[in-house]
Amino acid sequence: MTWTLIWFVVNMLFVVSIITYMFMHRSYAEAKRQSNDSELLKRLNTRRLLVGILSIVLFLAMSASFMINMRLNG
Repeated sequence: MTWTLIWFVVNMLFVVSIITYMFMHRSYAEAKRQSNDSELLKRLNTRRLLVGILSIVLFLAMSASFMINMRLNG
C-alpha cells in the first residue's frame, strides 16, 4: 500500500512537470519568434531545460516506484 501511494504521488508530480514543460516550451518558442532579447531567451531556455531534466528524473522515479509496487504487490 505504501508503494502504491508513493507511485501515485510521483506520477502526479511527473504529469504536472510535463505539462509545465510544455507551457515553458511554448513560451520560449513564442519569445524566440517575437523577440530579439537574448537575455530573455537565455533565461527561458535555462528554465525549460531545468524543468525538462526534472521531468526525466520524475519519470525514472515513477518507473522505479511502479516496478517496486508490482514486485511487492503482484
